[in-house]
Amino acid sequence: MLKPMVIEPVRAFNGMDVLVARDEGLFAAEGLDVQFASREPGDMRSTADGTLEQPVSAQGLIQKRGAARMYQA
Repeated sequence: MLKPMVIEPVRAFNGMDVLVARDEGLFAAEGLDVQFASREPGDMRSTADGTLEQPVSAQGLIQKRGAARMYQA
């Protein structure tokens, strides 16, 4: 039986390792069913809304609200 593990969605350019591992069955071989949490409309914001002192980042938002157990850092 696979243990479900919900993580924040990854982007292809910086999360290729996660996508390849999932597609090649490496997580399943370790007993994990890796799933990607759904984003809400407010999760994606324009970088134009940020400043150097307060940059815009959606990283960790899904995990903070409890919809994912971890995120890619």
